[in-house]
Amino acid sequence: MNDELRGKRLLLLGSSVWKNELRRFADEHGITLAVVGNKPAPLDEVADELYRVDSTDHEAMKQFIKTHDFDGIFMGGSELIISHACEYINELGYPCYCTKEQWDSLADKSRFKALCQQFGLPVARLYTLDDPITFPVVTKPVDGCGGTGISICHDDKELQEGYSRAKAASRSGKAIIEQFVDNDSIKVFYTFSQGVPHYTTMATKYPVRHDNPESYVSTLYLYESSYATDFRQRFEERLFQMFAHLGIREGSLWIEVFKNGDEYCFNEAAFRYMGQVSLYPVDYLTGINQLAADITYALTGKSQLMGHRSLIGDDVPRKKHYCMYCPQLADGRIESIEGIENLQLSTLNSQLSTLKPQISTLKPQLSTLNSQLSNLKLPECVYAYIMKSEGDEISGPHTLFHVLGCIHLVFDTIDELRQLINKVHQLIHVTDDQGHEMLMDMIDWEGRQIIV
Repeated sequence: MNDELRGKRLLLLGSSVWKNELRRFADEHGITLAVVGNKPAPLDEVADELYRVDSTDHEAMKQFIKTHDFDGIFMGGSELIISHACEYINELGYPCYCTKEQWDSLADKSRFKALCQQFGLPVARLYTLDDPITFPVVTKPVDGCGGTGISICHDDKELQEGYSRAKAASRSGKAIIEQFVDNDSIKVFYTFSQGVPHYTTMATKYPVRHDNPESYVSTLYLYESSYATDFRQRFEERLFQMFAHLGIREGSLWIEVFKNGDEYCFNEAAFRYMGQVSLYPVDYLTGINQLAADITYALTGKSQLMGHRSLIGDDVPRKKHYCMYCPQLADGRIESIEGIENLQLSTLNSQLSTLKPQISTLKPQLSTLNSQLSNLKLPECVYAYIMKSEGDEISGPHTLFHVLGCIHLVFDTIDELRQLINKVHQLIHVTDDQGHEMLMDMIDWEGRQIIV
């Protein structure tokens, strides 16, 4: 236990995905959690104090924070919130892992590509609408995420439509056009402490291809990537120069790089956790609890990477590799989601830990959770994050919106992983209002060279 944290009040601006871990860390260290937001959200469930303020309203937030005298502020993982909050947190003098300039340099796709070129890192060819274009190309928002607003264009008509779609999906109303590159990619993760970048891990990402319209949606992230050594030898020195140029001292970031044969092509970066909850594979593979490190820094201004309790339960088996699996959904209205309780060992243990201090009043809930644990059928599941709910309507272009959630698995061989994913599809069923199964297994095990 870090006694320096006891009695402190932490303001949370987001991060419902890992709300149970936030609550557990707060209980362990005697921290009061205050939650702010302009509307009800799942994060409200772990709040000791709850306030209705728009966390993207600079002046309102500055006045609110001054009035309530918090000890630290945790921005969470929302791009929208971070892009606003980092500015007013720095203005108020609170510890903050990034500045507005650092955030924009990495989050804006056009600025990031220019930065890569400055340091000799390869990127896809960029076009303007007035250039002679070699098709296919990709149009995308400069500040989008989750695949929203992205189009693959094969002729001038598709280009005009895709460019308009990308601008409409952009918060800033800006879009870019770039040469289409094979969408297999890697994601490389770095964690920073006192200005020193620490290589953390790398995932190989395998997307699945949808038709009508053509799109590629991430479905498998496999750690540790077999390309890690080659990539680091080629690019890490220049990457570290880029990080130093930006003045990054704390926090964590990931960079997506397309891989086509022996060639690499830097695509985008994010100065935050990955939306598929990359906290867990990072902790499993390296022992770095980024969530605990970031909270400690937010409350004390002191950097501490190691020595925190792990996010991974003791009962999770130790395997050679880690997978984040994002199953795809067919179009339709979700009538029921069944079987998730058979997966969530780590999540259930986290809920148990959170409930135990209140055991005298919550015995029925503890009994239910213990029953779920006793019926567990997939101990290799570290964590299961489900984004969808009953009643959700799934339609439109295929993006991350068509993903049920992210299921974290550990495994030794690709054959074992294939069996685990088959079991996931046996255990989970998502049905529409016509009684049809919506969960799709789209991995081409036979046609794709899936390796770790």
